[in-house]
Amino acid sequence: MMKNEIQQAVPLSPELEDKTFAIQGESFLLLQQGNKEEAVNKIKEAWDLLPEPKFNTSCSDTILCQLVETLAQVGRHAEARPFLDKWMHDLENSGYRIIDTTPFILSGENHLYAEDPEKAKAEFYRALRHGATKRAFSDKPALYFDIATGKITDNYEIIALFVKETAKDPKKAPAHTDLSDEVIEQIEELSESGNSLFDTEDYVNAIEVWQQALSLIPHPQHTYAESQWLETSIGDAYFLVEEHGKALTCFHNAAANVEENGYENPFIMLRLGQTLWENNQLEAAKEYLLRAYMFEGAEIFENDDNKYFDFLAQHVRLE
Repeated sequence: MMKNEIQQAVPLSPELEDKTFAIQGESFLLLQQGNKEEAVNKIKEAWDLLPEPKFNTSCSDTILCQLVETLAQVGRHAEARPFLDKWMHDLENSGYRIIDTTPFILSGENHLYAEDPEKAKAEFYRALRHGATKRAFSDKPALYFDIATGKITDNYEIIALFVKETAKDPKKAPAHTDLSDEVIEQIEELSESGNSLFDTEDYVNAIEVWQQALSLIPHPQHTYAESQWLETSIGDAYFLVEEHGKALTCFHNAAANVEENGYENPFIMLRLGQTLWENNQLEAAKEYLLRAYMFEGAEIFENDDNKYFDFLAQHVRLE
């Protein structure tokens, strides 16, 4: 049974507190200077200095927050996962009332970086169950509280909004390392093989080859321009074999790419609208079909079934 009392943090000696605070400052400066690896190692050094119980000292929360957010800023989100899970487990099994929901909010953010909106929603909901209010989310994007309160529930919309949020703040943008020449060469070879199979209408094998190429791109994949072309190609092949659910996922991913603006790509807008129509998401389908029409006019519909253009014409006054 959860107690109503608040758990008291174990105090550290003034000397140790001062030392950990100094190390946190060093880590912050290293990150600002672009020395990512050194910044991560430095904040981990502060964490390693904490005695047991590591998750309940007078410096634990500040170090953990900086550790998790530093890992996020350098694109190493998977490394933050064990710290977050242990932190939340410690709080929920302490027997005391939880007064700080920060780890649950950071955990939700971590899942967004990992492109897992379902788990992100679960963590934001969890924060609310433990008493989080709007104020607890105040230093994070408004999107997080909208997700927590059920204002936004669609997974594709969540990822698209998160991508926009991170893209407008370079400090929060999911980081990645450049692909090596070897990996780029492999991707190009597999892409050409997929093109050849696609040209002979062997769509199933084209999908398999392109998926091999896509698997060479590290996560988060939407930060690499190469992934947009591959997602678009795979989605197009799925569309042509009438696997519209899988095609829809691919075109949502292609549109959400932060290196290439999919929302200004007429073909992606066309196929996204068509796959939404096939999945009976008619209101959204109308929006994206209209975008395609505004880019290239009626001509962009000429190679496909007339039903898509007819649908658009029935619901929108076209010039």
